[in-house]
Amino acid sequence: MIDLLIVSGVVLLGILMSEMRKNIASLKARIEELEAGSQSTSPKVATVAATLPAAEPTPAARAAKASPPPPRVKEQVPSPATPEPSNEPAQQVEPEAVRNPGPKPSNAKRFEDLIGGKLPIWIGGIALVFAGFFLVRFSIEAGLFGPVERCIAAALFGGLLIGLAEFGYKIPRFGKIFTDDARIGHSIAGAGIAVLYATLYMASELYGLLGLTSALVGVIAVTIVAFLLSQKHGPPTAIMGLLGGFAAPYVAGLGPESVAPLLIYLGIFTGGLFGLAIHRGWAWLALLATGGSVLWTTALFFMGVAGEMTFIGIFVVLLAIGGVLTLSRMDKAYGLPRAAMQAIPLTAGLLQLAMLAPLIEFTPISWLFFGVLSLFTIALAWRDQSLTPAVAGALGLSFIMVAIAFYDTAYEASTAQSINLITAITFAVLFGAAGHIFALREKSGWMWALIGLAAPVGMLLITAALADLDWSNTQWGGICLAVGMTTAFMAWRTHKGASHFIMAIASALTASLLVVALWLWTPSDYAAIVTVLVAAGLASWTRFTDSKAIAVETGLASTLAGIFMLISGSAIVEAMVESLSGETDLFSILPRVGPMAIKLLVPATAIVALAWYFRRPLSNRLAGAIAAIGLIGVTGFAYLLFKQPLAIGPIQTFVQYGFAERMLLTHLLALVGWLLLSRTSTGDLARPLRTIGITLASLALFRFVYFDLFLLSPTSVKQALGPAPVANLATLHYTSAALWLWLFARTKAVIEALPKISRPLEIGSLLLAIAAVMVTVRQLIHGTDIATPPFTSTETYLYSAGLLILAIAWLARGIQTTNALLRIAGLLLLTLVTFKVFLVDAAQLDGILRILSFLGLGIALIGIGWIYGKVMRDEKAVEETDATAG
Repeated sequence: MIDLLIVSGVVLLGILMSEMRKNIASLKARIEELEAGSQSTSPKVATVAATLPAAEPTPAARAAKASPPPPRVKEQVPSPATPEPSNEPAQQVEPEAVRNPGPKPSNAKRFEDLIGGKLPIWIGGIALVFAGFFLVRFSIEAGLFGPVERCIAAALFGGLLIGLAEFGYKIPRFGKIFTDDARIGHSIAGAGIAVLYATLYMASELYGLLGLTSALVGVIAVTIVAFLLSQKHGPPTAIMGLLGGFAAPYVAGLGPESVAPLLIYLGIFTGGLFGLAIHRGWAWLALLATGGSVLWTTALFFMGVAGEMTFIGIFVVLLAIGGVLTLSRMDKAYGLPRAAMQAIPLTAGLLQLAMLAPLIEFTPISWLFFGVLSLFTIALAWRDQSLTPAVAGALGLSFIMVAIAFYDTAYEASTAQSINLITAITFAVLFGAAGHIFALREKSGWMWALIGLAAPVGMLLITAALADLDWSNTQWGGICLAVGMTTAFMAWRTHKGASHFIMAIASALTASLLVVALWLWTPSDYAAIVTVLVAAGLASWTRFTDSKAIAVETGLASTLAGIFMLISGSAIVEAMVESLSGETDLFSILPRVGPMAIKLLVPATAIVALAWYFRRPLSNRLAGAIAAIGLIGVTGFAYLLFKQPLAIGPIQTFVQYGFAERMLLTHLLALVGWLLLSRTSTGDLARPLRTIGITLASLALFRFVYFDLFLLSPTSVKQALGPAPVANLATLHYTSAALWLWLFARTKAVIEALPKISRPLEIGSLLLAIAAVMVTVRQLIHGTDIATPPFTSTETYLYSAGLLILAIAWLARGIQTTNALLRIAGLLLLTLVTFKVFLVDAAQLDGILRILSFLGLGIALIGIGWIYGKVMRDEKAVEETDATAG
């Protein structure tokens, strides 16, 4: 059978070479005509017209020649004036019929012409074909004739149909049918060709009357007859021959035992159709021939002919190659470009081979078939860049086939796994090498580059996910590194090209593979460190290429390192979250410092250094975001260190040391933030330092408000503040917080960055001063624990006295510095204290104490009013003087 397939291939090749020689000779003659510039226009036109083949007259035209011509009517036409010579080139005058084609037929008329005129003729021809087939089959079942008589009758019937198509117009009266509509002859001729094909199949396959050679000669002869008839009868004859040729095996009764002869028949028949398509330029015929063979081979897949699958695979490969080569000689069909037409048989062949591989259990021969067709696809795309998407499709199918093969053989012997592994490596090398070779093409280079990147990476992912391979981490890491070297080479080759996204994709794949390789080679504690190293490599590549995409990849790698740090320091995050809910035993949640230095401190510090060193190629914004990731890690590690000395765990330890630790951390944050904000910096450091300072100051303020005023306030949660009046932790903490807010409100960096926040900070400072006075008074009365004891009347009086002193101090300072905010705050506080004294305190006093209270309050208020009025008069006089001088 292989010999016969080779013979059919040689026949097809001969037809293609013959047609190629004809086309070359025609083109040579055409070029010689165009180069003859010395000849006039008329001789040129005559020469070109002479080279065109004369169309053979149709039967209707031949009949028209026999009838006498109609009498001509003479008309008096004035002779035109002799035109004057002109230097303008002569223009070709089109016939009136061409320039004025007339009105187009309506949709109803076209429908009527199709349904009533064309379809009945074509369907009638097909009916004649099946009539002949079933007549022979009826004779077989009824036993009317012997095998020889049946074949002779079928051949005579086919010859009769062809004779009617050729000479039916000469039959008296009956011939008018053929002269009125030439399509009748076309349809009958096609039916006759189909009957002859069926006769040959019946004589050779069913009865053995013809040997293989005789049948081959007969099929070639019928194909030549169909080829000759289609020259005159056109596409209908070819279509009828095509339908009859493909239907013959089915009507004759195909069985699984006749697969090999059927493939030989289909090969020769399809080759003849390809030759006819090339000769007439009928791309549709080549597509239909390919489709018919594809339908037959697909049907064979499901007929239980496993022993013949190798021959079917050979036929599929040859069919795809023949279809592509045939269509490569066409220009367009139905608006499809040549590349799209060529992709149809190629895609059909690849899909069929993908279906064939599981049926023969992914044997090496199945991979060989697909590899040959894939190599042919690459060769086609090398010659015609528009076919490059077909290579991508072949790669996608190879991914699917390899994945199915690994999945199906996951629990089988190691031999099957080895075959699949070798196949995956082969396809990765085949498509990867092609992608790298053609990656720099002008038009399709970007697609080749993607193929070169996807082939090795995709096969690696499929193998790692589905293959049952007992490999160590060191081996897998080496494979990842090897694949990463191919993607790195692609990134280097394309960094100067126009397709910058290819370089970005290649760089991202290289970084990912390198990270995976380093993960597999190092302990898990170093995951964040190796990721930062890869991010540093991407940052260096960013500086070299000046690519924004690579800069973004650097940021993503740094973010990945931050995620690893977050996972490693999840216990620190848990402790911080628990602290927000009021949990006091945090030390038991925190991890040990030693391992966290490697998992958190080292990579976080490296990220900050990376952001600073590569700040220019990364841009300030991206560098700031990367630095923020590192600073968050450093802050987390600093929090862990801060929690170590006191190691606050049980509630007793928290009562003794909790307030002191919280106060120390809050004021440490405020101090560092104020130092950074108060420092005058220029250049690249100014903005980052100011941002860090504002962040630390905000964090300190949040801690004080959230923990010390609400969640863990010393007035509601028992905590040790110290026994000394005034010089205790509560007074120091609240007073210091008020001073920090006042300082931040007047810091130049804060005013420039957040000009609208200065006034709220000053007001907050004044409110904290009031809280400091009240906390001091309560500690003075109750000692170190101010949460548990109840309020007393003495405590209430001292609140009024303390707040009165604070109001007087604000007024004095406001008058001294001409600060309107302090003066207004002092007045408001003084008013509130006055109401409190009159409404609350006076009601609790009796006798001399009430008298002294009101006496002292009255003298103080009169004195304050006199001083404040004098200040206001002095300011008014100054304003009037300035106005007069102006």
